[in-house]
Amino acid sequence: MGEPLAYHISWTCYGQWLHGDPRGFVDRQHHTPGEPYIYDDPHRRSAAANRLAEPPCWLTKDQRHVTQQAIREACAFRNWELSAVNTQPDHIHVVVWAPGHTGKQVRARLKDRATRALKGANGREGGRTHWWTEGGKVELICDERQWQQVIDYVNNRQPFPRVE
Repeated sequence: MGEPLAYHISWTCYGQWLHGDPRGFVDRQHHTPGEPYIYDDPHRRSAAANRLAEPPCWLTKDQRHVTQQAIREACAFRNWELSAVNTQPDHIHVVVWAPGHTGKQVRARLKDRATRALKGANGREGGRTHWWTEGGKVELICDERQWQQVIDYVNNRQPFPRVE
């Protein structure tokens, strides 16, 4: 298979989707693509919440704007074609074409850039240490129809209004 048309990359804010979550989750034993999620384990969710180093992160409108701008700048700097970005209070979606890079590499660079921008905007003193959960999701977009559907999903089917 050749390079995908684009990547749909998403990740959650720190503490927003813990093991045991009723929406479903993966763990070290259940992480194969296509394998069903594990659902609703209150004991695991409680244990995961107790291990958090700081409270869960909810991005403010200003922080969402800073994050979105950082993602746009990172893509422009690397000549990656950004088709869509939507920063929600509890998660981020990006649709990007980055030839020669894996989706995981792109996600890592975007999260890094967003973290630096948020720390710079909030100052080092009293700021958060953890902004994002580890990893995230990378979906390969392989055809025009799928690309249009994902862009519609990212731009128009999220729970909170977009920030510009």
